[in-house]
Amino acid sequence: MLTSALINGMIWSVLWIAYVYMLLKCFPWEMVHEYPEDIKEKTTLRKPDEKQKKQAKLWEGIASLALFVILAVFPILYFRHQQDTFLRIFFYTWIIAFTWNIVDLIIMDWLLVCTITPDWLVLPGTEGCAGYKDYRFHFIGFLQGCLYISITALLMAGAAYLILRFFIW
Repeated sequence: MLTSALINGMIWSVLWIAYVYMLLKCFPWEMVHEYPEDIKEKTTLRKPDEKQKKQAKLWEGIASLALFVILAVFPILYFRHQQDTFLRIFFYTWIIAFTWNIVDLIIMDWLLVCTITPDWLVLPGTEGCAGYKDYRFHFIGFLQGCLYISITALLMAGAAYLILRFFIW
């Protein structure tokens, strides 16, 4: 079970990385709230017009929905041939979500943002800001993410369990 959850966690992480990359490239204003304060204050990023805001919200909505549906599908596929408890389904789903939280911290935040800091991550007007090297900021985000992924895993495991119980088993 653990190996399958970790593999699915890596798959889900790759999908999240693609999602974040697309947001940064196409709709960077949607990610400003994720940056440290000094970066938020100094950015000269142009404000989006109404059409851009609508496009961003539509894309975010569809992509987010797809990510959460996929998170619910992973345990359905794994447990479809064996009846099991909600707790085990939750644990399986939580491992997948927690894998992303760790990948986000270590690869996305600490390696890419804090260590490498590629140009595509740097918001206009914020070159050289100390916030790009703020490991503590990202660790606090990771701790907050632990709560968010736990709630998300609970909800998606609940959906998966109900689908399994009433339609598959």
